[in-house]
Amino acid sequence: MLSIAIVAAVEPGVNPLGLSGEPELIFREASKMGYDGVELLIKDPFSFDVDRVKRLAEKFGLSIPAVGTGPTYTIYGLSLSSPKKRIRERAIERIKGYLEIGRRLNSPVIIGSVKGKPKDRRRGFKNLKSSLRICAEYAEETETRILIEPLNRYESTMVNTLKEAIKLKNELCSKKVGVMADTFHMNIEEKSIYDGIIEADGYLEHIHIADSNRLAPGDGHLDFNRVMIALDKIGYCSFLSAEILPFPNPREAAERTVKYIKTMFS
Repeated sequence: MLSIAIVAAVEPGVNPLGLSGEPELIFREASKMGYDGVELLIKDPFSFDVDRVKRLAEKFGLSIPAVGTGPTYTIYGLSLSSPKKRIRERAIERIKGYLEIGRRLNSPVIIGSVKGKPKDRRRGFKNLKSSLRICAEYAEETETRILIEPLNRYESTMVNTLKEAIKLKNELCSKKVGVMADTFHMNIEEKSIYDGIIEADGYLEHIHIADSNRLAPGDGHLDFNRVMIALDKIGYCSFLSAEILPFPNPREAAERTVKYIKTMFS
């Protein structure tokens, strides 16, 4: 049975594709809506109140299926592929901070936009691999996991498809590195979302779900029936995490998502 989560930010100054605001309110509302988990988008891994979030997750019976690192790039401009060594080092230190949070919450850490968007793609990819090897070593030390997320070409110049993510994962030769997918990005980059999922059999550990326009599932043109058939065919039984634009408002978008996906289950 698949589980459903919603992306959320509980720190000020972060506007996620999902919910944001006071932590207890978010966890209470997610639980009332019928979600099984809350995926955390974290701005500052060094000041984040992990203990409070852990207590809230236990209080409301929710999992924390993943930890997002996006603000490291979108807010602070740090990436693992930067041509500047000092910037890469700062990004790596922040990823280590996220991995410490992941260790305490038993949650994998997502490497998405923090991959960066270098103009020199070849050099950038070399820097990315070197940085990820250091992060993977730390993940092995702390018994945590890293998930590589392919993004569309407009948001990243590297690792745009599941095939590329799987190749990078294999090249890193670490058991603590995995792969995840995002239906919004897949709609842009994959020849077929269905085939992409099937070909990633044995690799997929987490999935972001949104429609073709990044709205709630059902508000665009993606065929989620085919998505569900593909997931069932490969025996996927982890989380579908809603990463959606908060339109017409965050609560309504979140409610529509969980209702739509549960209807697909039935």
